[in-house]
Amino acid sequence: MAKVIFGNHSAVRVRRAERERIRKFYRDVLGCKITRELDDKDDFQMGDGFHIAFLYSAGGQEEVDKGVTYAAEDPLSDDDFLKAIFLELKADDVQEMRQKITAFGVKVLDVPDPHLYFQAPGGQVFRLVGINEDLSKYERNV
Repeated sequence: MAKVIFGNHSAVRVRRAERERIRKFYRDVLGCKITRELDDKDDFQMGDGFHIAFLYSAGGQEEVDKGVTYAAEDPLSDDDFLKAIFLELKADDVQEMRQKITAFGVKVLDVPDPHLYFQAPGGQVFRLVGINEDLSKYERNV
């Protein structure tokens, strides 16, 4: 049987009005590197090899992106974002990162789990975990 894993690229449709907050959060709070800034999207590198694009509208005219339709003109509603996928964010110092994230002013979600679940600028929901944390209980019945 074929196996799949998550790749190292992700893209999210977001409201253009959130652009500056998205940049500040991912660059200044999480320490991501902005690798490309276009009129209709920003590309960030998180760690050594994960890339996430924030899509603000339909694709532009940059040669590498020519002809690509990134996003609908009407992104998902706030409620729809909360019903979407939860992404895992790993940190080497969970308490320090938790403090930085909550001090930034994100929406913290009430989830019956000891981890911090929060909605980042742009609408993505993350679960904050430790880099070396044993998360096997989330992979199977124990």
